Amino acid sequence: MFSSNRFNSVHFNRVTGLLAGLAVVMIWSGWIIISKWGLSRALTVWDVTGIRFITAGLIVLVYASFSKFPIKSLFTLPIITCSLACGSLYVGASLIGLLMSDAANTGVIINGTLPIMCALILYLWSKTRLNIPQYIGVLLILIANFMLFTSSGGATLTALLWLLLAALFLAFYSISMKMWAIPLKSIMIAVPLINAVFFTPIWFFLPSNLMLAPVVEIALQAVYQGIVVSLIALFFMTYSINKLGAVSASTIMALVPIMSAFLATIFLQQTITAQVWISIVICSLGIACYSALKPVLIWLNKKRDKKSSNETATL
Repeated sequence: MFSSNRFNSVHFNRVTGLLAGLAVVMIWSGWIIISKWGLSRALTVWDVTGIRFITAGLIVLVYASFSKFPIKSLFTLPIITCSLACGSLYVGASLIGLLMSDAANTGVIINGTLPIMCALILYLWSKTRLNIPQYIGVLLILIANFMLFTSSGGATLTALLWLLLAALFLAFYSISMKMWAIPLKSIMIAVPLINAVFFTPIWFFLPSNLMLAPVVEIALQAVYQGIVVSLIALFFMTYSINKLGAVSASTIMALVPIMSAFLATIFLQQTITAQVWISIVICSLGIACYSALKPVLIWLNKKRDKKSSNETATL
């Protein structure tokens, strides 16, 4: 009975973690499209970032006040570092890169290099090494990014560096929140609140077109950036990392490049070349291979060993 309950609990955690990851894929793909749309109009990178965290910060502040959450407990070095990494640092770097590249490129570069960044940080943190299937995944991801960079519609070197920096910030968050065992509720409140507190004074000195932007544009960014992405997606992503682990959760993001490219052709009328489509497919295969190939090989070996044992028993 105990082993059966334990199996059901593990199975439930994996299924819910997978569903949470898929929800992040849908929201994240939409975020790339809506951010690109917003940046192509009146709002600046800093406007989109500020709107995002002020909206989310006000919501979680109200929630924390009613639930009597100890806000002072959030202002520790690990929580602040974690919050800024996946907050204004990640958002600012990714939006600058997105401003200088296509939506499809952003999905490939950030999500393609995310597992590699996670593995690098994990190795430096705990000396955890990659296995052969993961090296294959890394190779495919590097090939995909090279094809993307050399394509006619690829990202510039400057855009590439900004998107790589964004992936590094997000990978650090993925690893550190797990290693430091930061509670889900704490990080849900900390990320919007801490980034609103730290970024708002800085936003005052940065280029802004907030006063010139139509109310509709501001409202769209506030709802999607401040609520859907900052609160709902953050919850699903953190939940998925807790249930599946950082590397496995980042593998699900293999669907983001494909989804974002598909949405870009529909909503942004972006023309995606054959070489870019091939790089997206290779990148997605590389991300999936990074952590999905080894379990498959283990399963095949167990099945083969079981078959051999049955044949031996028959003889």
